Amino acid sequence: MTGLSSTARPRCNLCASERVGVYHDQGYRRVVKCRDCRLVFVDPLPTPEQKAEIERLAYEGDLLPEVADFFRNCHRDFKDDPVIDAFRHGLRWLGTHRKPGRLLDVGPGTGIFLHLASTEFGWQPFGIDICQESADKALAEFGIALQVGDFDTYPWAPASFDAVTMLDMLEHTLDPAASLRRAWKLLKPGGVIYLAVPNQQCLMTVLLDRYIRMRGPGYRFFLERLYVPPHVYYFNPKTLRRMLGHAGFEILGVSTGNVYLGRYRLPLRMRVPMEIVLHAGKLAGMGAKVLALARKPETHQQPLPGA
Repeated sequence: MTGLSSTARPRCNLCASERVGVYHDQGYRRVVKCRDCRLVFVDPLPTPEQKAEIERLAYEGDLLPEVADFFRNCHRDFKDDPVIDAFRHGLRWLGTHRKPGRLLDVGPGTGIFLHLASTEFGWQPFGIDICQESADKALAEFGIALQVGDFDTYPWAPASFDAVTMLDMLEHTLDPAASLRRAWKLLKPGGVIYLAVPNQQCLMTVLLDRYIRMRGPGYRFFLERLYVPPHVYYFNPKTLRRMLGHAGFEILGVSTGNVYLGRYRLPLRMRVPMEIVLHAGKLAGMGAKVLALARKPETHQQPLPGA
């Protein structure tokens, strides 16, 4: 890892350290790692306007052809598959710690998770997304009205939700620590937050990172698909647990899970070895996703300022 120049030294969003080093160079941005807490993030971060456009292109499938089909099974005529099963698993996990009430999903995509939460588990659904196309789709497909705007500043009253969910969302945010503190403020005492993020320490990422750093044949292809434009922060179980703690949450559980490749356009020659590595990673406790459930304490313990 090479050091950054003193004129362009980003600050870690988790521990506020400026001791960071370049992990990968993508040309238009660098992937950097904090030397103190090991959080991985990109530098420079996009502006909010750039981020909104990136998310729109990603939602419409224009950034990576492989993921263009991901949302096809997220409409009213969806069929059960491992992605839908994972949504239900998360909702059951939520239900073991909080009775159904007002649930806010941040970055809800087509709204299918909120649809399952309301129709199968009894939650009252609310959602917010920075992408107008997402709100239009959720209303058309499931009759769910989403707010369009910035989660960190949208004027909800404090302590107005029983649960907040962030599924494959926190890695997209420009200030994840602030987003978690905002979630803490919006939750009622005893309310719960459920998150899913890509696991930076999953076996496939560890292997591909090493290959990229060795400059193996075609390494740029893997670099651009491992560090896609919408993702700006990269967590592992330890950094996610620590960030939740800094935001004032009590950790109820952290585990790893896998991704379902059936929703991606991948040739068989790529899919088979990826499935093998993903399965091996799951067996080794290095699954492709980090899943976390945490609770706002019943007593009002404030988050760490600026954490």
